[in-house]
Amino acid sequence: MPTEHSRVGKVLRVKEWIERQMNRSAVAHAISANTRYFSRLGPQFAAGITYFSVLSMVPILMFTFAALGMTMTVLRPDLMDDVLSLIEQVLADQQLSATVGTVITEAFSQWASVGGFALVAAVYSGSKWAGNLKRAVRVMWTQEFEDAARRKNFFVELGVNLGIFLGLLISIGFGVGLATISGSFSVNVLEWLGWSHIPGIGTLLTVLTIVFTFVACWILMAFLFVVLPNESARPRPWLVGTVIGAVALTVLIQIAGRLMGVFDMNSAVTIFGPVIVVMLMFNVIASTILMSAAWVGSSDDWREERAKRIADQEARKQGMAGGEVAAGASAGASDGPSEPEGVADDGRWAARKPLDELRGLNQSLPPIDGDSYVRTAVAARGMRVNLRLGYSVGAATGLGLGALIVSAARRLSRRPR
Repeated sequence: MPTEHSRVGKVLRVKEWIERQMNRSAVAHAISANTRYFSRLGPQFAAGITYFSVLSMVPILMFTFAALGMTMTVLRPDLMDDVLSLIEQVLADQQLSATVGTVITEAFSQWASVGGFALVAAVYSGSKWAGNLKRAVRVMWTQEFEDAARRKNFFVELGVNLGIFLGLLISIGFGVGLATISGSFSVNVLEWLGWSHIPGIGTLLTVLTIVFTFVACWILMAFLFVVLPNESARPRPWLVGTVIGAVALTVLIQIAGRLMGVFDMNSAVTIFGPVIVVMLMFNVIASTILMSAAWVGSSDDWREERAKRIADQEARKQGMAGGEVAAGASAGASDGPSEPEGVADDGRWAARKPLDELRGLNQSLPPIDGDSYVRTAVAARGMRVNLRLGYSVGAATGLGLGALIVSAARRLSRRPR
């Protein structure tokens, strides 16, 4: 049976191994980036980016509808005739098909007004989206939190945000086009060439699709980390941060594609499944971008944090060793003569006073330093305890009052009338 001492030794060895892994360069840098992300309100900024991302989808869809209407009514009006003929073939009722055709024709003919309203909506939602993304990246990037709050003239900021928004649309469009070319388009090309029967061609095509998706994601990350930050970064952390973000986005895109396939198999979640996946993807992509920015921003801080952590670990080990030595010395001294009364080697205030003085009745405590402050960790822990206590007392009070009110109402209802 293992003794208590051996179990404690195993726990200490496991703890030392974990501390050694945490002090590795990559792990220490990741810990520093994670600390910066959460301490600088990363989840809150990611939620804001998600909101404006969903809001920005409205003008994008309106632009798409306006472009389709212009194509069907101005550039290729013959396509409108084909659409109306298809509606007449699908709908057997002539009156219903005529009504639907009229509605579609009128909707497409108003593409100019739809496009104008979409432009106004894009100016608002797009600038807010780009501005929130820019501010969030700068918060994770800069050395001081306050440096990200510096703003220029309102119209200058609006123009910069719109430029970033357009650049994002171009980068996303280029990435989607590149991924499409490497995906379904390449499959059609292989079938047209007659190479689909070649062994291993499917695996090669899958690998090429993932590679092209990674390239598209890296282009997007590089664009973001060039135009959004207000401070320059060293090339190596910048490159590593963009690669980490691109790899994470590539994995997320592959997972989203698999989820879409799963939702297509179930008709019950076909309606809401894609919406949930899109919103989840927006939030995870925003978190990935901000975490990558925190990695780049903490490239100058993680070494200092690791050195401080190592110093704390060494001090803790020395304290444990000193405690063992002191315990052994006290055990050995217990068999020998006791020290004279009033002798103490402690650094406390009472230990520095003679016994005769401590026996006095008018001893006062030393004055409290007015410039001393409570540590942040202690204050935060106290606030959490106070909040939990307040919630518990409030809930108990509310339940008690509710029970009293219900009891009183029940008694009143039972009284004979």
